[in-house]
Amino acid sequence: MTVTQSQQPVFSPYEKAPCALLTTLPNGTILRVNETFSAWFGYAAADLVQKKRMQDLLTTGCKIFHQTHWLPLLQMQGSVAEVQLEFVHSAGHAIPALVNAVQHVEPTRTTTEIAVFVASDRRRYERELLHARRRAEELLEVTHTAQQAVSLAEARLRLALDAAQLTVWDVEVTSNVITFDAAAESLLGLPVEPMAIARFREHIHPEDRGPEELAYAQALRPDSTGNYTAEYRFIGGDKLERVISSRGRVFRDATGQLVRFAGVLQDVTSRRRAEELLKEQERQSRERAVLLEQLVGIVSHDLRTPLQAVSLGASLLGSDKLTPMQSRTVSRISSAASRAHRLILDLLDFTRAQLGGGISVAQTHCDLHAVVADVVDELKLAWPGRMLEQRAQGDGACVLDADRISQVVTNLVTNALTYGRPDLVVTVQSSVTQDHCRLSVHNYGPPIPEELMPHIFEPLRRGEQQVKLGSRSVGLGLFIVQQIAAAHGGSVTVSSTLEQGTTFLVQLPVRPATTMGDLR
Repeated sequence: MTVTQSQQPVFSPYEKAPCALLTTLPNGTILRVNETFSAWFGYAAADLVQKKRMQDLLTTGCKIFHQTHWLPLLQMQGSVAEVQLEFVHSAGHAIPALVNAVQHVEPTRTTTEIAVFVASDRRRYERELLHARRRAEELLEVTHTAQQAVSLAEARLRLALDAAQLTVWDVEVTSNVITFDAAAESLLGLPVEPMAIARFREHIHPEDRGPEELAYAQALRPDSTGNYTAEYRFIGGDKLERVISSRGRVFRDATGQLVRFAGVLQDVTSRRRAEELLKEQERQSRERAVLLEQLVGIVSHDLRTPLQAVSLGASLLGSDKLTPMQSRTVSRISSAASRAHRLILDLLDFTRAQLGGGISVAQTHCDLHAVVADVVDELKLAWPGRMLEQRAQGDGACVLDADRISQVVTNLVTNALTYGRPDLVVTVQSSVTQDHCRLSVHNYGPPIPEELMPHIFEPLRRGEQQVKLGSRSVGLGLFIVQQIAAAHGGSVTVSSTLEQGTTFLVQLPVRPATTMGDLR
C-alpha cells in the first residue's frame, strides 16, 4: 500500500530540535517551549507557558547572575552566546547548561529566542581534561625531579669513582666484548674503545691469567651468586706493570637469562707495595725485638753467676779482723752486688713479660705483714738516715708469692725514697680483708707530672727527677710491680697531689683463681 503525503507523520524541527528552545518576553515570561526542553527539564509546556519566567527555573545564584549580568548584556547587545547557567529540574536537582539568546524587536512586541544546551557531559569532560592535565603536570614534575636526582646521583657516582680511582667496565656477554669509561685510558694505559675479552686478557700477566679466567667463568655459572673478584698484574699499552683489582656482578632477568655483566677496576699497585713494605718492616721489627730479648736474657743469666761469686766473697770477708775502712769497703761491695742482682732480676722479668709469658708467681701461705717487715728492715739499712715506717692492720695471713711481694715492696719503697722529700717519712701499710690483700706506699714530695701519669707503669719510663739525679735505674720497677699484681689477679693504682702526696695502692684477691708455678 502506498502511503500518501497526508498519511506521513509530521516532523517539527522546532519541537524535535536537538537543543531546548523557548521564547520569552523581555521580562522573562515564557511564551513557548519545545518538547526537548520539556524532556530535559521535566516540565510540561502547559505548566510553563504564560505561567513561569525563565529566571524562575534557575538556581538562586544564577537568578542573581541573570538579573545583574545576563539581562543587561542581552538588552545592550541584542544577543548573548554560550553563557553557562544552571536550571532546576522539576525533580529538584540542578542541570548545568549553555545558553544562547537573540532578541527580536517587532512593531507589536519584543521577544527573545533562547537555545539551551545541557552541559553535564561537557563539564564532565572538562573536569576529566583538567584532571588529566594536572596529572600530566604532576608526572612531568616527578619526571623532572627524577631526572635531576639521576643527574645528581650520576655526578656523585662519578666523583666517588674518580676519588677512588675506579674505572667502570661492562661486558656484552653474547659477543664477549668489554667496554670501559674514559678513566680506563690513564688507569690501564689503553685506548678507550670496545675490545674482545680475549684481547684484554693478553695484557694480563701469564701467571695471573688462569685464576682470572676461572673467576670470570664461575661468575657466569647459573648456579653461582654472580659475584666476580679478581686481582692480577696487568701490562698496559705503555708497557708499565700494574696490580689491578677487578670486582663485578652478573645481572639476570626473572627467567634467569643474562642481562648484564658490569663492574669496576682499580689500580692497587701503590697499596700492595705499601703493604709489602709494611710487612717487611714488621718482620724486621719482630726480628730485632726477639734479638734484643734474647740478648737481655743471655746477658742477665750470664751476669748472675759472677755476681753470686762477688756476694759470696764479700760475705766471707766480713769478719772481726777487718779494719773499719775494710769493713765499709766490703759493705759497699755487698750492697752494690745486691743492687746489680735486683737489676738483673728486673731485666729477666721484663724479658719474660715481653716474650708474652708474663711474670710467674708461686703462691703459698704466708704472713703479708712479716714479708713487708723484712723488706722494710733491709731498706732501712740500705737507706740510712731516711725515715721509713710500717703500719700493719689486722691479721696478715694470706696466700701469695712472698718473694714477688717482697719485690713489689722493694720497688715501690725505693721509688718513694728516690722521689719523696728526704726530710719526711715514707709509710708502708699492709692489710688483709675478707676479699683483698692491700699494700700501699706513701710519700710526700713533688707530684707526678700529669703528662707522665698515663704512662707511669710502662717499661723504660723514668721521672724527670730521677734522670736529674743520675739514677742508674732503667725504669722497670713500676712495670714489674704491675706485672706481679696482674699475675696475682690484682691491680695497682696511683694517686699524686702536692697536698696529699703520692700513694701507690696494690690490691690482690685473697684467693686468686689461678696459681702459676715459679718458672725462674
